[in-house]
Amino acid sequence: MSVTREAAGDIEGAAVLRAVQRNPGGLEAAVLSFGATLQWLRLPGPDGRPVDLVLGFDRVEDYARLPGAVGATVGRFANRIARGRFVLDGRSFELPRNQEGRHHLHGGPHGFGLRPWSMEAEPQDDAVVLRPLSPEGDAGYPDRLETVCRYAVGADDVLEIEMRATTDAPTPVNLVNHTYWNLAGGGTIDGHVLRLRAGRLLEADADTVPTGRILDVEGTDLDYRRPRRLDDRGPPRLDHCFLVTGEGLRPVARLEDPASGRVLELEADQPGVQVYSAFELDVPARGGVRYGPRAGLCLEAEALPDAPNHPHFPSAILRPGETYRHRMVCRFRRG
Repeated sequence: MSVTREAAGDIEGAAVLRAVQRNPGGLEAAVLSFGATLQWLRLPGPDGRPVDLVLGFDRVEDYARLPGAVGATVGRFANRIARGRFVLDGRSFELPRNQEGRHHLHGGPHGFGLRPWSMEAEPQDDAVVLRPLSPEGDAGYPDRLETVCRYAVGADDVLEIEMRATTDAPTPVNLVNHTYWNLAGGGTIDGHVLRLRAGRLLEADADTVPTGRILDVEGTDLDYRRPRRLDDRGPPRLDHCFLVTGEGLRPVARLEDPASGRVLELEADQPGVQVYSAFELDVPARGGVRYGPRAGLCLEAEALPDAPNHPHFPSAILRPGETYRHRMVCRFRRG
């Protein structure tokens, strides 16, 4: 494996670095210091030319100005906190509302995915380590959060992403990788086949905020326990949090592009996975084209959205002396 670092451009006068990791078989991942963002992930196709399996932009400044949190590490609390409010240990907290002025989404308008991170290489581990600074009171949160995000490419076509955090005061934490996958390397994900290790999901309102009810997928169009094409009877506006079966690092999802034979197998250690079919996406893309609706699929391993407001959800509160950990293992099979 090899890791190289290079200048990628700048955002508002601040330099952005890019780390490129490669394995001997040609799997290549590029990570930006802005937003700890996965800019590209490429596998050689049958003709030897690289195929990009994730959505991304050519210009780094597009990551700051375009919507969608494309490839970013989002937080401090990814997904939604209803009305930007929560109560912790008897204290009420107000967070900025950036989902149509009603809810706190992906850490707010200046969340982790929209700020610079420091970057360093770990040559002994062939990894890249990134750190943001989140002081006490950042975006209304009650603490100073020390955060680390680590990307590592393995020889066996594996990308591992690990996120860790410690705090000096109790706080909600939910750090999420917001990559959009398209194993075909272009077009839509309609022909992809998805399987989830999840028999339940959260009921949500029109703003995709959980109501608190947990529903069975049995007999619904949201049952992906067996492999199904994404355009097979499922809702075109897929944006749901599924509760992953089991605990610890375990299989979460299997995504396949039958036309190419490429497969992504995702393992993670979080209680939920938000599956989002990018039905609202409409942004300029790499190579002068556009990403339109359903150009990619997000598989966001996560704590449950709005968990601080639902005591019966698995806790998303980090306390002093504890370490938040979130590990993802992405295994790829070539066509």
